Amino acid sequence: MNIRKRAEGAASTTMRDRLAAWRELLGLCGRKATRKQVHALRVITLRLLAELERDLADLPRASHQAQAILQFGKQAEKLRRELGPVRELDVWIGKLRGQRASLNETGDYVPRSMHDWIDGIDRLEARLKKKRGNAEKKLVAAIKERGGHLVAASEEVDGALSEYVFGDEPGIAEELAARFGAVRAEFSTFDEENLHEFRKRIKTVRYLAEIHADADRACAHIATQMKKVQSAIGEWHDWQELGREAFHGRHAKNKSLAELLHTVTAESFEAALSTVHTVSARMQGEDTGQHEVLQPEDRKLPVRDDYGSHADLDKKLA
Repeated sequence: MNIRKRAEGAASTTMRDRLAAWRELLGLCGRKATRKQVHALRVITLRLLAELERDLADLPRASHQAQAILQFGKQAEKLRRELGPVRELDVWIGKLRGQRASLNETGDYVPRSMHDWIDGIDRLEARLKKKRGNAEKKLVAAIKERGGHLVAASEEVDGALSEYVFGDEPGIAEELAARFGAVRAEFSTFDEENLHEFRKRIKTVRYLAEIHADADRACAHIATQMKKVQSAIGEWHDWQELGREAFHGRHAKNKSLAELLHTVTAESFEAALSTVHTVSARMQGEDTGQHEVLQPEDRKLPVRDDYGSHADLDKKLA
């Protein structure tokens, strides 16, 4: 990133706005960690971490600015880990509700297997909601305990970077496309062991592209493509983790629900692979100057006739 000192010493408005919004959401979650507020705080935390990590590369490590970023990064990373369990449970509960709604729309005739699926979903959702309540209490307590340190760290970054301007960067889209290409080149094939790792490795590309999307059309396009990949892989990974959560110990006996979750997970995996290859081809076409006109529709996940669609109710960033 090209950091240039502004003579009049004015702060970067966009960075200041993001830090202010982060502090506001932190306060809200410290009182009641609702699904929407947890999601929003997690998203803005991840974006700030990605943005500041990139800024750090252009600063002397011993400088006040770099040390402020490092300290905030440590605090924000702890917060991200504390938000994770609550967000994960919210996603799982949303998926179960969406699956139940699909099953209930199948018509007048309801086979016995479908009754077993719905009963299993109801029981699993009840268990997850209880866990979610406990996880929320822990999150709220953690924010109350460390909220002062979190706010102070964000204000330190705000002040330390007030004399620098970040943004309006020529070549940012090319840099992000190259980042994606470098990561993609490390994965010759994809399987259930490495697909989620690929998703994590490209997350910074997405967050930085989203930050610059309003000012750079190419970044907006990259952000859209990265979202498609991350959403598709996330869809599969969420179903996979939900299946693991659902069936351990005494909860492993519902074979009907196990079959349902296994089928949905397998279909989501195939859809994720297809999306990765499609987006990779598009990004590689851009790298060689072959700018194709992209169609607005997204690839739909497969739908099984015997239990309807399993579209995710919450497709926003996880």
